Amino acid sequence: MKKIIVFLFLANFSLAQEASDKPHRYLGLGYKLGIFQTSDLYSNFAPVNRLMLNVDPIKYLRIDVQYGFSNASNEQFMYNGGVQQKVTLDSKKSVLQFGAFGSYEFDDMMMYLGFRYGFGNASNDQINYTGTMFVTETNTEKSNILSPVLGAEYRFGNRFSVGAEISYLIINSEYDPANALAQNTNSSLKLLESTAFFRFFPF
Repeated sequence: MKKIIVFLFLANFSLAQEASDKPHRYLGLGYKLGIFQTSDLYSNFAPVNRLMLNVDPIKYLRIDVQYGFSNASNEQFMYNGGVQQKVTLDSKKSVLQFGAFGSYEFDDMMMYLGFRYGFGNASNDQINYTGTMFVTETNTEKSNILSPVLGAEYRFGNRFSVGAEISYLIINSEYDPANALAQNTNSSLKLLESTAFFRFFPF
């Protein structure tokens, strides 16, 4: 009789424990909020806001992709050889990053640690004068970005989460000026970046 009571108690405890566990979510869609991005003043390659896609194939592994794009235009009226023209100067930025992380869940929290690697592209138009005439030229910059990342997120309602990340960015860039007489320049930049995001889990 005692063995039956112990068995029923353990079975009931196990079922209650499984019922309290939140289901594993395999796919997440998110949005990184640029208003909390501390490094935005120091880097040209990264747009302020980014779309996020993560896949969690097993409990302790997360793979993600982030993409951001921004485009700003400035219109000016200028004289070109004595004729007034409207000139549009564009400034574009984009970034694409891939990440792999080990993750650990407890209660409604998840912590994850890993790396991201990605590519950034930036371009901006400028006006180059030759006497009374001018032409519009485009400067470009390409970057490779490697970053160790530590993140945490709080899940609520089984479908949503909010979180924050801190990463150490290692950026190697090549600047290609529009002026054919100017030389390409390489630069390296290291900085900390902290961001906040929210995420939706459809599956």
